Amino acid sequence: MKSIQFVLIAGLLISVPALAELYEWKDDSGVMNFTDNPANIPAKYLKRVKKRPSINVEAVEAGTAPARAAAAAGQGGAGPLYGGQNEDWWRSAFGSLREERKNIEDALPAKRDALEQARRTLTIYTFPRNRQTYYDQLAEVEKDEARIRELNDQLEKLDIEASKAGVPFDWRK
Repeated sequence: MKSIQFVLIAGLLISVPALAELYEWKDDSGVMNFTDNPANIPAKYLKRVKKRPSINVEAVEAGTAPARAAAAAGQGGAGPLYGGQNEDWWRSAFGSLREERKNIEDALPAKRDALEQARRTLTIYTFPRNRQTYYDQLAEVEKDEARIRELNDQLEKLDIEASKAGVPFDWRK
């Protein structure tokens, strides 16, 4: 009797459809961020998070009617869905990450120059205020470099997600 119960429970667990949930929020600089793991959302943005509607990925891939209806409701009839999202969403997701990365990369050379100048000043004049200026500049450069790495990771994850969903390459530009 117990083996039958085990088989029934195992069968139910295996047949649970995969749901693709995506969370999005806009940060202080206006950049749209995305994740599928709510633990990755910074605490200060929790009130701004929008949860995208769950879509049964297996059903969408199989082309079942309820999944197509849910997908159509989620996209507003604006073209085909890939991974439950339309073309505008994919372009926006990639574009916002790349735009933020470009803005940081464009500002980074000036910050590095200021850091080098602060280092030179500290070498000549070893006043505490010069040391503080140097460390402030260093922290800002390191923060920007860390953000660029984070954005590259987000882009890589989004690209993997897009590949799995079959998103056309020109939407990822």
